[in-house]
Amino acid sequence: MGFYVPHNHLANLKAYKYEGEDHSIVSKYVLKPFWNKFSLIFPTWMAPNVVTLSGLGFIVFNMLTVLYYDPALNKETPRWTYYSYAVGLFLYQLFDACDGIHARRTGQSGPLGELFDHCVDALNTTLSMFPFCSTVGVGYTYMLIIIQFACLCNFYLSTWEEYHTHKLFLSEFSGPVEGILVVCIAFILTGVFGPQKIWHTELTTIDYKGIHVRVESLDAMIVFSGISLMFNILSARQNVVQYYNDRSEALQVTERIEGREPQCEAMKGLMPFFVYYLSVFSLVFIEPAFISFPFVLSTGFAMAFVVGRIITAHLTKQSFPMINAPLLVPSGQLLLHLLATNVLGYESRAVVNALTWLGCGLTMGIHATFINDIIYDFTTFLDIYVLSIKHPKIA
Repeated sequence: MGFYVPHNHLANLKAYKYEGEDHSIVSKYVLKPFWNKFSLIFPTWMAPNVVTLSGLGFIVFNMLTVLYYDPALNKETPRWTYYSYAVGLFLYQLFDACDGIHARRTGQSGPLGELFDHCVDALNTTLSMFPFCSTVGVGYTYMLIIIQFACLCNFYLSTWEEYHTHKLFLSEFSGPVEGILVVCIAFILTGVFGPQKIWHTELTTIDYKGIHVRVESLDAMIVFSGISLMFNILSARQNVVQYYNDRSEALQVTERIEGREPQCEAMKGLMPFFVYYLSVFSLVFIEPAFISFPFVLSTGFAMAFVVGRIITAHLTKQSFPMINAPLLVPSGQLLLHLLATNVLGYESRAVVNALTWLGCGLTMGIHATFINDIIYDFTTFLDIYVLSIKHPKIA
């Protein structure tokens, strides 16, 4: 179709080569041997993308469980649900790790697989947040928006870093490995002891000028996550800067002649995310009622779209996608809300409800057109199928 990938860039898919750098000790000595053994359960006629999609199914099941037992994300659910969340998240990690192993075993490794894997991971980043937020009982509050910001920021940074360095970095403690295991353990402990004891145990109190602040175990986790996020931001930035510092002298000179410093150009790629979240924070600060299930989904699909475009640009060697339509949705919602309530006199609650579902529908629709367009272009050019194997590996 050529809307997201100009036809003259499709030839770059032939030059695809996956590169990764995993420093995780847990992954190297514990998980990878297990993953290699487990991946053998998948038949060789099964497409690797089906493995990836099956893993997402466990997360969707977890989310549906939350919506049934705790749609407001603020009450205790039956103890078995916490064990279910742990199993579902672990199986997602397992299937996500095995899809690449299965792809190599069946001779199906390629750029479509990497794109498909990243798009599914991008959706999982938001969907898997619902069981966690229900478990800790944050409800649809500012804390939910902050948690989603942290999750999506980590994922965006990782994708931005891979675009520039052409390599996926996993540090000694990374979200896809240790982070998921920690959350799984937290779910299990919550099932054993209950959410009140695990997440709302008072650790200390802070008294300052007559203000009494109760510090809970959940607050400690949030502080730890904030520190981890700052470390990931600095680490990703350092990896990108180091990559360009290590580039050949000829390239450095050429880009300076053109009036561009590659490091500075790379840093501009962080602007879409932070400008977008500035609009999100502004919207929910002015009208907190926007914080709802469709709004959180809308934000997740918007970032999934952007991440998908970044990976597509990386695989087809296009310029970094700085302008993305779904990122304008919160600003549009804010303007329409002000117009409808202050000028036209409509009731705020009805306007907010309409705008949140409108935004959700828009972002989902745009993301769906992107997925459809990219899959058509990739499968047509590479002569492959997306959910089945067209050319089996010859032994």
